[in-house]
Amino acid sequence: MGLSPRALGALLLYPVAYAGALARLKNAPGFEAGESLAVLLIFGVAFSVAAWLATRGIAPAGVPVRAPARELVAILVYLALFAWLILGLGLSALKLAVPEGRTRDVAELLLKLATMVALPAWLFTRLGYAWRELLGLELPGGKGFGRALLVIGALLLALQLVVGRGPQRIAALDEPAWLIAVFTPLALAWMTLEAGLTEEFLFRVLLQTRAAAWLRSEAAGIAAMALLFGLAHAPGYVLRGAHLMEGMSGAPDPLTAAAYSIVVVSPIGLMFGVLWARTRSLLLVVLLHGWTDLVPNLAPFVLTWTR
Repeated sequence: MGLSPRALGALLLYPVAYAGALARLKNAPGFEAGESLAVLLIFGVAFSVAAWLATRGIAPAGVPVRAPARELVAILVYLALFAWLILGLGLSALKLAVPEGRTRDVAELLLKLATMVALPAWLFTRLGYAWRELLGLELPGGKGFGRALLVIGALLLALQLVVGRGPQRIAALDEPAWLIAVFTPLALAWMTLEAGLTEEFLFRVLLQTRAAAWLRSEAAGIAAMALLFGLAHAPGYVLRGAHLMEGMSGAPDPLTAAAYSIVVVSPIGLMFGVLWARTRSLLLVVLLHGWTDLVPNLAPFVLTWTR
């Protein structure tokens, strides 16, 4: 069976949007098109292919979608409100109200868990779903879960060690090695909740599953989700200083922020989208997402909780 027009449109929209984003950014100060294309080739192509190969033999867990069109509209409306009110305005207000440190980090974690997991899950229970269905407690069948976890985890770690800034930041810490070792599993647990559970539940479990069902194509669902996954990060670049983490000299205008989020963030969504489509395992994508964020964030985590 061939692709439906809507699925074909979703598949074509991603490269068109990516090309448009590159065109928008070509004259942006400090923007390196080569680095962005490397992100696309690594995460969007190489790691996505590796994810597909590593998940062979896994029988995806059942994740029901009862009313694809209505549920997709519901999650899209929620995402639009969430991106602006929480990722943009809410976290900006929190940053101004609470001094940097442990209290702010805990407040941000609780806010994300509430607005990215608890509230949307509760809303979907109003549509007839049980919590167990939404949280994907059923593990996938067949062999390959451990293989996928180890293979993709090793690739992500190797990438961080070779090209990431995290190892240098860890090496620059004054804390003794034993203390860093003690805090490493704690940091992993934190990242697994703060980034893994929150983003994977909202974007993969709720959004991608419904997009794929409505488009009747897993590939189209991955492409649509990755694009929206990137765009959801744009308000943070404009409103709450996330541009500083990316080395930008000043907050970008909304169109530039959207372009940057598509180019830099969406390819990572492609890889996680493949993992979710092939396994329907929330546990797998949550663990790998937390692992992805461990090395870059370990040094700041240690500094926050030891000083």
